[in-house]
Amino acid sequence: MKKIAIVDDDRDYAEGIRKVITASKWRDTIWADIYEDPGLFLDELQNGKEYDLCLSDIEMPGKSGLALAGEIRRLDPYMLLVFLTAYSKYAVCGYQVEAFDYIIKERFEEEWKRVRKKIEKAFERLENDYYLVEASTFFEKIPLSHILYIHKEEKYTVFVLEDRQVRVRKPLRQVQKELAGKNQFIQVERGHVVNIEKIRKFELREIELTNGRRIPIGKILSSEVRDKIHSYYSGRI
Repeated sequence: MKKIAIVDDDRDYAEGIRKVITASKWRDTIWADIYEDPGLFLDELQNGKEYDLCLSDIEMPGKSGLALAGEIRRLDPYMLLVFLTAYSKYAVCGYQVEAFDYIIKERFEEEWKRVRKKIEKAFERLENDYYLVEASTFFEKIPLSHILYIHKEEKYTVFVLEDRQVRVRKPLRQVQKELAGKNQFIQVERGHVVNIEKIRKFELREIELTNGRRIPIGKILSSEVRDKIHSYYSGRI
């Protein structure tokens, strides 16, 4: 089951959205909740409730959708965010909080067809793309989308996620071979491999990740890193 939250102070509009969403053909069962009060939605998240997708109005009394999204990112870094807005000028603001997409409110039914296909692909990728950590006493499937970067630490390789780190007793070079074909991962210097989707800013000698972490780029790798980032996003358009 996929759980969706609709956050909009206009109850009638939100109900209309829920009907469109639940009437769509999904691979999984869909459950959609409506929150007229963004504060109540945040309370639910803080109490442990989880959603796969949030559709939020940008302009709401008391708390804007952008402010809400910033707090959502703090509580759940992986939830997909889609903004509902009356003005396309707000779309660029979504990049600040890693919004998945935006929809013009008056064209919801028309634009939902486009966005839903993207959401389905994102859900499918999240389910199928993972790295399996195995040890003598446990194993864990880490979704690739949760990985910020990977680095070596003595005899270990460390996976740095948004909320924690996972250490694996194997060389970084072996992990890179196991991730072969996953083109969102690039080596930026000798001991660091970065998830392209988590890069916020690229500069000649340094990248900045979505969590604010800065990682230097090896001198001989700078142009290669730039080209791979460009190629990765060009291939997704």
